[in-house]
Amino acid sequence: SKMSKSVGNVSVLHELLAKHPPEALRYALLSAHYRQPLDWSDALIEQSVKTLDRLYGTLRDLSDYDVQPNSDIAEIESALDDDLNTPSALAALNQYASFARHILANEKDADGNLPEKARAELANAKADILGAGLVLGLLQQSPEAWFARGADGSDDARIQALVDERVAAK
Repeated sequence: SKMSKSVGNVSVLHELLAKHPPEALRYALLSAHYRQPLDWSDALIEQSVKTLDRLYGTLRDLSDYDVQPNSDIAEIESALDDDLNTPSALAALNQYASFARHILANEKDADGNLPEKARAELANAKADILGAGLVLGLLQQSPEAWFARGADGSDDARIQALVDERVAAK
């Protein structure tokens, strides 16, 4: 659906930023090729938030691995060299995270430990995730900061006011 001022379906950036994490908006914008129309909707933003939740969750699960972002990722580079194919680059990023989650879920021994090879693969996967994120301007905060979004004092006060209201209503 085309955006049109007269129909009133134009989203103003500062309004979107007040409602959604900026990184989710960036992810949503990168999710379609720049030459293609982008079906901008709340559903697209919600999906972007969910995907980032999964990516940041994976990084949180890999917090023991202290690695530098991989600055040389062939899949990301070739996707972007191919007429800035951001959907393809995002697909590669999500693949690195899927690979890491697969190892975490399936490679532990009876004592719940990962063999050396699996740990090396996880360190590489994390470096790839961070490197891809760096190129795409994503995953630049800590998982803690991402998951704590909206959990600043202003929200606490608002929630407390709602709780007080509810108690008073009883």
